[in-house]
Amino acid sequence: MSISVVKQHLFVSFASIKTFKSNNMKKLIFASAALCAAATISAQEVVEAQPQTQVEEAPVSTAKNFKPGSERFGAEAGLSLGSGFGLNGGNLNFNFTLSDEWMVRLGFGVNVDKSANKDEEDNKSHVTESAFNIKPGIVYSFSGTDRLEPYVGAELVFGLNSSCTYSYSKVDGATYERENKTRTSNFGANAVTGFNFYVAKDLYVGAEVGLGFIVTPQSHKFGTDDEGKEYDSKDDKSKSHTTQINPICTPSVRVGWKF
Repeated sequence: MSISVVKQHLFVSFASIKTFKSNNMKKLIFASAALCAAATISAQEVVEAQPQTQVEEAPVSTAKNFKPGSERFGAEAGLSLGSGFGLNGGNLNFNFTLSDEWMVRLGFGVNVDKSANKDEEDNKSHVTESAFNIKPGIVYSFSGTDRLEPYVGAELVFGLNSSCTYSYSKVDGATYERENKTRTSNFGANAVTGFNFYVAKDLYVGAEVGLGFIVTPQSHKFGTDDEGKEYDSKDDKSKSHTTQINPICTPSVRVGWKF
């Protein structure tokens, strides 16, 4: 074989090898690009398929909760401003909240009044009057505002009033002493409305007005007369026993605390 023929064969072989390498390189590049594209699309589909979880921020409230919740005990101290049923004095109320709207309560009222008189002739007298009452009731509260709590309600009233009058006098050298006592039990009912205003958490002031009626049976009177003889109205069978029904209005103010 001649040298020219050998050279021709070598050239053909190198050309074939170069062509083979070039074709394989192109195929490798195309295959790599295809794999990258497929991986990108697959990753995108996985991300899109996953549910988007959004973290919701809790609302920030700047308002304070001054009002108490349910199942809370409370105590109030108040002063009556009106007349009727011995409420011209101090009163003490206890309450329990059943829910945000409903509350039950129990009130106590006490009033004691004393007066004394004496003249130049040494005639003197003094009077002591006292009243006690108990008032169970129920109240419905409206939403109002963060601090203001208006309400309406109803209550029963049971009371006991008593008075004692003692007098000492001298007439024409004779001395007279008399002591008169009266006891009266009564009962009634009130419709009430008012409001509580919370000046701080669980601490409130309030005002209330009640309108109702009072039933007063015949009073029991007893004591001693001018001659020192004892008497008792229960022994007088001739007297008729009457019942009085009177309207009453009872405004009051108070301060309270929820425990």
